[in-house]
Amino acid sequence: MKIFVGEYVCGGGYSDLPQAEIPLGMKQEGEAMLAALLKDLGEFAQSNVVIDPRFDVTDAANVVLFRPDQSVWAQWAAAAKDCDAAIIIAPEQDGILAKAVAVLRGSGIDVVAGSGDFLRVASDKLLTAQLFHSHGVGHPSYITVEDDRMIGILAESDRFVVKPRDGCGTQDVNTFRDFREARKSMTEGDIMQGWVVGKPVSIAFISSGTSQTFLPAVSQEISPVHCVYRGGCGPLEDALQRRASSVAARAIAAMPPTARGFVGLDLILGDNSSHDCVIEVNPRLTTSYVGLREMIHGNIAARLFGLESGPVRCKASVDSVSWEPNGSVAVKDSSTMASS
Repeated sequence: MKIFVGEYVCGGGYSDLPQAEIPLGMKQEGEAMLAALLKDLGEFAQSNVVIDPRFDVTDAANVVLFRPDQSVWAQWAAAAKDCDAAIIIAPEQDGILAKAVAVLRGSGIDVVAGSGDFLRVASDKLLTAQLFHSHGVGHPSYITVEDDRMIGILAESDRFVVKPRDGCGTQDVNTFRDFREARKSMTEGDIMQGWVVGKPVSIAFISSGTSQTFLPAVSQEISPVHCVYRGGCGPLEDALQRRASSVAARAIAAMPPTARGFVGLDLILGDNSSHDCVIEVNPRLTTSYVGLREMIHGNIAARLFGLESGPVRCKASVDSVSWEPNGSVAVKDSSTMASS
């Protein structure tokens, strides 16, 4: 089997910027996800990957150096044309993820990703909010410039979050204590939501052509002021696992068909299950992948292709695996702490 892996940061997406101007978080997380995925793919497949020469990636069977005089998408399609399938890791903003998937699918390449409708809704936080509220899935109150139906409910919140509708992760997220100040900061492309109190959690949904399953839910470390992602830790204890998978399952069921590949869901678990809510759906690999692969038996990438199935079995105890955005992972047992 031969798999093309397109990771936007390392794969030429920022070739027009000096390396020092590439957003650090995007760079670190992109490199970390790519390295981890290529390592897992190497256990059962060959991989093709386009790489900006400024990045050092050595785990691919075939590295195609990016040429800045040619378009990103043309080079990705050329590198993927002889592959059996493709996996795309790209940000949602400006439609980058959706475009990458569409270009490769238009070239006849099987991209392991959700349908066009699934990507469209998951990549737009307003569409996600409208869908979840209409289907009774726990989600923060919200307004946008064009949809302020929940303004009365939102104004009662103690804190507010303003972020791009098509934002990626915690990029460009701002928090406010004052409702008027928050609303004044909004642009046409923003969504404003009420701050939800609780435990930040993420859970990954894996869907291949033959099976669907949730990976262990994990906690997220998010800075309280600027909502910057600082890594994670897991797995969660059993009771929180059940709550996370329950609210995430309702979210996946509400989304347009069809989910495929790796889907990450950001959650807040409240004081009790009635306060649990879904914050975002990420229709692509997320940084938690680097930690999750250390928590379970088997190969996550193999599950994306239906080569492994059945219940997920943890090999790690509660909160024994932690990671940072740069891909550094620590695995703890009763006697030692080891890095991988």
